[in-house]
Amino acid sequence: MDRILAVAAVVAFVVAWNVFWYRKSSRRLWSPLWMAFSATTMALLFLVSGSIGYSLSRHQRFVGQTQWTGGVIWWQVFVGLSAAAMALFLWRKGLTSVRRHNDAA
Repeated sequence: MDRILAVAAVVAFVVAWNVFWYRKSSRRLWSPLWMAFSATTMALLFLVSGSIGYSLSRHQRFVGQTQWTGGVIWWQVFVGLSAAAMALFLWRKGLTSVRRHNDAA
């Protein structure tokens, strides 16, 4: 029972935090442009770190005793490429909605 209460408290806190930031951002938090900013940042982080051999995995760094590997980390590059594709889609969708909004005004 204590475990259920602890999980419920964490879930309630996360929901309240997200509602707070959603309202604080003037309800723009889930708009395509805001998600495009996040996806672009994620794509850059994963592409650059994977290309230069810097491991983002905490487990891998613990086991290998270093964050640097001997070569390219391909799974990070693939995650970066998929985030870049998502970012391109979101940029296109967000910029067309901005243009449509400006044309209507």
